[in-house]
This record gives sequence, structure tokens and C-alpha cells, in this order.
Amino acid sequence: MRHTTGLKLGLAGLVLAGSAITAGGIGYADYAPQAGDIVGVGGDTPQYAANFLADGDYAGDLGFNASGSYNRLVAFNATADGNGRSAYANGSTLSSPIALNPTVTLRAGTFPVQRVSSSGNAITAFLADSTKQINYIFSSSLPTAAQQTLAGTNGWGYLHVVEIGTDAVKIAEANTTNAPAGLSAAELVGIYKGTYTHWNDLPGNSGGSSDTIIPLIPPSSSAIYKTFVADLKAANSGTAVTLSASVKTVEQNDPSAITTASTPADAILPFSQARFNLWGDSYFHNPATAFPGGSVLSSGIKLATGTPPDSAAAYTSPVTDYIIFRQSDTTSTTPIEPGGTLNWIQTLFSNPGGDTQPLVQTAAGQALIAASGVTPLYNDLGNTSAG
Repeated sequence: MRHTTGLKLGLAGLVLAGSAITAGGIGYADYAPQAGDIVGVGGDTPQYAANFLADGDYAGDLGFNASGSYNRLVAFNATADGNGRSAYANGSTLSSPIALNPTVTLRAGTFPVQRVSSSGNAITAFLADSTKQINYIFSSSLPTAAQQTLAGTNGWGYLHVVEIGTDAVKIAEANTTNAPAGLSAAELVGIYKGTYTHWNDLPGNSGGSSDTIIPLIPPSSSAIYKTFVADLKAANSGTAVTLSASVKTVEQNDPSAITTASTPADAILPFSQARFNLWGDSYFHNPATAFPGGSVLSSGIKLATGTPPDSAAAYTSPVTDYIIFRQSDTTSTTPIEPGGTLNWIQTLFSNPGGDTQPLVQTAAGQALIAASGVTPLYNDLGNTSAG
């Protein structure tokens, strides 16, 4: 996978509480794609599925680029680090992080631009890309109706959506925790708006810990945040939940947000089931060890899927992962490979009525998606939008 960057430090995972972060020297730049390469950006949640489709997985399944294709499939991670962590500048501390705003070079011979860091930002960047440096996006969010209208105004017809798999948002907690075995949506409403501040405040949990709950949430630009906040609203009789001042914003899908909390046993965080699966498959290794690498990292967390104190269902919310591209590109007569007959969309993502399945629909492509922790599911949705 080609996502090496300079100054790529995960805040919580590399420092002790209260200590200053020390960044290393300038590192490498990402691969700068050539003119015919198929370039994608997107969100943190589906980024590993996109990575594995391009370059293969850790189990030896080969990605598209292993065929020696003249034009390559490229997926720029939302995070600046291969372990899914965000990047921070010199002088950052746990209590006062300074975002680095890492950059990528989307095409050889162009200047670096800010790295796309979420599904929502990916759709926005795509719609602003008048020079077509980006070919597709990987997203856990659908475009809105307004964004589809803008795509038409751009002359693209619409944003063509292909579903590649499903995920779910669940509540993560430390392996050793004071939290109940499960938490319902109603209980999470009370926790995140500050009605329940101690574990034994939860109805039906009077015998639980008297510790203060530490509610964590990912950045507001992330698909997980949007899903979770929408679910809180639905569980709150349709009224948006005003988050308590005790709710702390942390990195998305980063177990160290829990394990390095002031009291890990009291921290909870909405988390991707797929990313949790990838941690469980021993994909992530100790970044403090030089090549050829160190020991497998343990996440130190589990998902709260047991019975909540109120006896309702434990919170879980379905998430869908998509590939999105310009409808106008589907009619391209330029083959992805010299001497071939299929364009890049037909080869990789969508070929309705064709004799050949696109990569993401094949058994090989679905094995790569599954290796990322996502449950493969192919549906060509065409012109669709959220709501």
C-alpha cells in the first residue's frame, strides 16, 4: 500500500499522558499518480477496503495492481498513517493537539493539496474537482440531493453510486470496563446529553460503578459521527441531542482514544465494526519498531453487544460503504489498458449488461473487501442520494 507520509504521528498512541509529542524528520511523499492512473480519496471507515482492492491484502490476496497493469488503481488514505491514526505537529500534547493537516500530491507534476480526511469531505472535494485529478471516492455517506444537482450542473449527469459492502457502528469500551455489557440507544442519549454522568445513574444499573462516565465521539466530519448523532436524535423522539460539555472529540476508529483515557474503564466510543474486525485479525503492528516490524498490536477494546441495563437491544447501526464516480465517465471509450476494450469504470466498479464483472463484484474483489473487515455486498445503485 502506498501511503507513507512525513510527520505521521498518532497522538494518543505514541505519547504518555501529559507529555509533549516529538515529531521526527521529514519523511516520504505518497506515490504521485500518473495521467492514466485511477485516483481515489475518501473516508477513514472504508479506506482499507479501497487499499486492498488496489494493492492486495495481508493474507496474500492480490489486488488490481498485482496484474502489472499499465495504469494503476490508487487509493489515498483519509489518515496520514498506515495504522489509521491522524497526524499532529511538533508541540502537540494530549490536552492540546495541533493538527498537522497533511497533504498529498494527487497527480505527478502538480502541487500538494490537503489530504481528504472523511467521506463528507471527499464528496465536497470531488464536486470541486474541475480538472478531474480525482476519478472516484470511497465513502460511507451517500451524496445529498443538492450534491447530485451540483454534479448535473458540472456536466457529469450525476454521481454514480455503487455499494461495495456493509459495516456497522457499535459502542466500544475497554477490555476491562466499568460499563455495562451493552448500552441501548436510549441510555446513550442520556449519557451523551449529560443526564447520566455515572454508571450507576443508568436505570437498572444502581449496583454498577459510581465512576464518572467518559463519553467520546469522533470528529463531526466523519461518517460515524453523523450516523451516531442521527441515531441519538431518533432515540430522543426526533429532537437533536445537545452534546454535554463532558463529551470529548477524539480520533475516529482509534482504540487508543479509549485505552489512553484518564480512566480507560470508564470510556466509551462509537466505533466501526469493520475496523474492530481488522484489529482482531492482527493487521496492525507496533509502529515504534523499525522495519521489518514489531509485534502485533492488541486493540485493548471490545464492543458492547450484551444486554443493556434497561433490557432493550444493545446499540448498533448499519453503515454502507460506497464507491462513487462521475456518470459521464461511464461512457469513456478509452480502455484502462492499451489494447483492451473496457474503460476503467467497467473494469473496476460498474459494468451493467457486460460479459465481464467489475473487480468489486468478482469473488476475488469481494475477498479483498472482506479482508478489510467489511461484509461484501455489491449493488449498482446508479443515481441515488441520502434521504
